[in-house]
Amino acid sequence: MWKWIRIPKGIALLAFLLPWMTVSCSNQKLVEASGFGLAFGRVAAMGQAAEAGDGASLNLWLILAIIAIIGGLALLFLRGREAAKLVLGTSAVALALILIGTWRYSKDAILAEAANNRSNGDIDRAALAMIEVNWEIGYWLALLSLIAAAALAWLVMSGREADAEAKMRSLATDASDAAKAAAAKTNEAIDAAKNRKDDEQPKG
Repeated sequence: MWKWIRIPKGIALLAFLLPWMTVSCSNQKLVEASGFGLAFGRVAAMGQAAEAGDGASLNLWLILAIIAIIGGLALLFLRGREAAKLVLGTSAVALALILIGTWRYSKDAILAEAANNRSNGDIDRAALAMIEVNWEIGYWLALLSLIAAAALAWLVMSGREADAEAKMRSLATDASDAAKAAAAKTNEAIDAAKNRKDDEQPKG
């Protein structure tokens, strides 16, 4: 099971290439960004690339999350099972950093910032209230992959790896047997239907 931790760790890193967030107002998309885009200040606003310093800023929390994921992958390749605790730690830290780093883009955070900004009038705040922030597949895939990597590392660290693998093999065997039984019943039903059809045909 130790070698399988590389898969969710790698998926978590690749998930930063996928869409993470879209911001829309009245069903019109205003902003979209990938995980790396949010981290390094590159977002697509109304179809135009916004560079860091032009309305988009670096997100240190997400950059640190990327570093933590890369560090966990390096530990998986360079060290053995004794690094399970560190791998668990990097997964948990990356997960926390992502949640902290993306809080600033939540609708509550946007409205709170608008409320604290005296330069915004009532009309601007009313417009902001219509904004919808949607989290896309990349964001959720990164979170789920890090949770899976942490769970696998915990199983290895706690010595329950063998039990978990045995249970997974048992479940796989049960699923295979159930699939074979279902296929056999389906074939029997098809043969029975063919036989009935043959018996119903007039014999000349």
